[in-house]
Amino acid sequence: MVIETIPIQGLWKLIRFLPGFALRWYFTPEKLAKLIYIDIRPRHDSAVVNLGQTATFTLYLQAINLSPFSVELDRASFRFWFGGVTLNASILKKQVIAPGEIADLYLNEAIPDGHANQMAKQIEGNRVALDGNIEFNCKVRSFAKTLGHLDGINAKVYNAHVRANA
Repeated sequence: MVIETIPIQGLWKLIRFLPGFALRWYFTPEKLAKLIYIDIRPRHDSAVVNLGQTATFTLYLQAINLSPFSVELDRASFRFWFGGVTLNASILKKQVIAPGEIADLYLNEAIPDGHANQMAKQIEGNRVALDGNIEFNCKVRSFAKTLGHLDGINAKVYNAHVRANA
């Protein structure tokens, strides 16, 4: 029987009594990282780029904890590609995610004027993507989750006309 197919709540009841060394032996950092699912929020506007006078971008992500442990998001760093420009964003606020919980992650960063001007000129037919690294802590051990290259993001762009001729 594969342990990943057991419902999360049932699994936790079964392994609660195990000593820490046994849990660390089975739940390697790689295995724990595979049990955390990170993706763009599926509904509404998951990526918003505002190219107005004070340009910003906002990304909404979801983190799903499929592990039997509560995990704490310690910190995260992301790179966002849009309009031929790479923008950096980070999450420094710690957040606890219970077993089976779906947590919302929110990124909001300013866009420098030069980057915003470039983005306004490159809106059409441009790929939008995201990647990153997220550090987690839990009862068993600390581990990192690498978010691979997520592309196909449909970003809503507002106020591009303000910078299109800049």
